[in-house]
Amino acid sequence: MKVVAAAGRIVSAAALLALGGCDGVGGMKSASGTSMGTSYAVHARCPDGLPEDSIAELLARINRQMSTYDEASELSQFNRAPVGVAVPASIELATVTALAQQVADRTGGAFDVTVAPLVALWGFGARAAARPPDAPEPDAAALRSTRAVVGYRRLEASLEPPRLRKLAPVTLDLSALAKGYAVDRIADLLTASDCQSYLVELGGEVRVRGLNTRGQPWRIGIEPPAAGQPAVRLLMKRAGAVATSGDYRQTRSSADGVRVTHIIDPRTGRPVRHRLASATVVASTAILADAYATALMVLGEVDGLAFAERNDLAALLIRRTEGGFAVDQTSAMATYQPSPLP
Repeated sequence: MKVVAAAGRIVSAAALLALGGCDGVGGMKSASGTSMGTSYAVHARCPDGLPEDSIAELLARINRQMSTYDEASELSQFNRAPVGVAVPASIELATVTALAQQVADRTGGAFDVTVAPLVALWGFGARAAARPPDAPEPDAAALRSTRAVVGYRRLEASLEPPRLRKLAPVTLDLSALAKGYAVDRIADLLTASDCQSYLVELGGEVRVRGLNTRGQPWRIGIEPPAAGQPAVRLLMKRAGAVATSGDYRQTRSSADGVRVTHIIDPRTGRPVRHRLASATVVASTAILADAYATALMVLGEVDGLAFAERNDLAALLIRRTEGGFAVDQTSAMATYQPSPLP
């Protein structure tokens, strides 16, 4: 399974299907492909067949709206728009941006869809600054100038009518939510098609409904942060979504030997230095699970766990210890009975 950078992931597609019991029987149909720079898979039991063409068209439309790689996308066009101008937007782009702003506000800026210039400054992401692996960290001037164009309060999103406006120079990147949003839209499409059971996966973000072909709840395996470590299994007793964010796929060592991760704290402009290796969130929608998993990775093992508990998030955090890894979870996560895979 190809997974976009900056995220943890669900275990491989083959393992995930084995966990779910989706073996092509019981009327469960499957479709897969690539979109939004990653792979997707849909498995559903629908009375009139799986709406494959509609799924592909939906993903293509969202990509045209929110791609950071396509210079002609609606998002790219907005990023070239001047400051202070209210730009009419599709309801989809405005909805995702508005939700991003809400999560940013709730997390005190730990989640911020304007952080991309800082990610690039530290040598990560699609527009990473050219730098050798052992290059020294950015100097104070570079950090200061880049932070000057980052901040979610520089952006305004409204839904009635749908439009976006820059209040100051800023670059919008919805990579931390767009895949989750696409998963939710596919789920909506399947529900509208009267599909009673399904599993939708895109780039590691998952949403399920109903039971698998064995008549059991879907079981989702979360990839461990290191080889040889047991995966964690979540039992999805009701409809919901799962997303994982981790720091173990994109790291490097600085000139002084300090581990540098692609998880950048928008509030400081620097890579996080805590012990949290991955954060998994279960929520009603994939877009919320996606956003909050990212936010928890910024907040860290202490503040992230406290935030999730205060806000009744079903969250599972894997942190590094001197002897390996340890798992912490909120009380809401206990509903999903996390346990290592056999």
